Amino acid sequence: MSRTRKFTRRRIRVATYNILLGGERRLDLVRNVLTRLDADIVALQEVREVDRIRELARDLDMEMLLGEPSDPASPMHTAILTRLPVRTWRNRRHHGRMLRSHLHCDIETGGHELPLVGVHCLHLAARFGDRNKGEARRIREIGAVLTDIADEPARPHLLIGDFNALSPGDDILATSFFRRMNDLRRAGLLVAGPNGILAPLAPNREDGDSGLADRWRRAGVDPRLLGGIPVLPRVVSPLTVGLPVSRAMDRFLGRLIERWTIERLLKEGYVDCYRRVHPRARGLTCATWQLSARVDYVFATDALAAHVIGADVVGGRTWPDADAAAASDHYPVVAEFSV
Repeated sequence: MSRTRKFTRRRIRVATYNILLGGERRLDLVRNVLTRLDADIVALQEVREVDRIRELARDLDMEMLLGEPSDPASPMHTAILTRLPVRTWRNRRHHGRMLRSHLHCDIETGGHELPLVGVHCLHLAARFGDRNKGEARRIREIGAVLTDIADEPARPHLLIGDFNALSPGDDILATSFFRRMNDLRRAGLLVAGPNGILAPLAPNREDGDSGLADRWRRAGVDPRLLGGIPVLPRVVSPLTVGLPVSRAMDRFLGRLIERWTIERLLKEGYVDCYRRVHPRARGLTCATWQLSARVDYVFATDALAAHVIGADVVGGRTWPDADAAAASDHYPVVAEFSV
């Protein structure tokens, strides 16, 4: 997909981007990535300081729609930024069923074939320590979203966001991930707390602990991304320290991970736009400091997917970006449609 915008037929470019904890200390990098991305519609996850994201939208000459979370204790919002006219929008909060919310808008594309397109921005729960590695919770969340959609007038639409879920047939690079986590533990950068949980040793910003920050950089991790490093039970280290980095072992471990959420969407007729364009590419989106899985998606109804022109991972091999690796622990995913 061309990164330039030189064409005569009407097209729209959409993107999804988890900016990690509101883009804290990285918002300039996020702005750089989005400016170069030049999307008409951007779905954001992990929005925290709303005023700063509103300012970001103004800088990009876009309107911001905000999705307040279903859980009132959560600081995490979603948002849709758009430079195209919004006909209607709504944020549905499902208390007790979703952690975040279901943010939806209908966008006037200016096209003749698809003049109105729905956009549904989602951030499904991670909760990998829960039953079925969180997939039981995510399948309930996506069920609530699909029920919402069934109550709306039928039209071409997108489901877009961070699903925290694996697609059937996708690889997960588990052994290289465990190797990296064990390397960080041996370097003294992951430490066990009194509860037995391994967590990153974070520099104290008030004390200006530049030495610790430098140690993280030498280990290949930007210290501004430490909030995206998962915490693990200490017992995981001795259980995984001897694992070879192996595709065969990755396939074995991948079979232990439930994939109900994406299976449900595919059975409902949604099309994975990245996979439509790249049938065999891995398309890994997370984590930028140790790519292991594809969890960020652009799904389209069949009528809209027929118009997909291209899709890519921004920061990956086919769409390099100088700031994407440090701007967040997720790479953005972009798709383009003729309308």
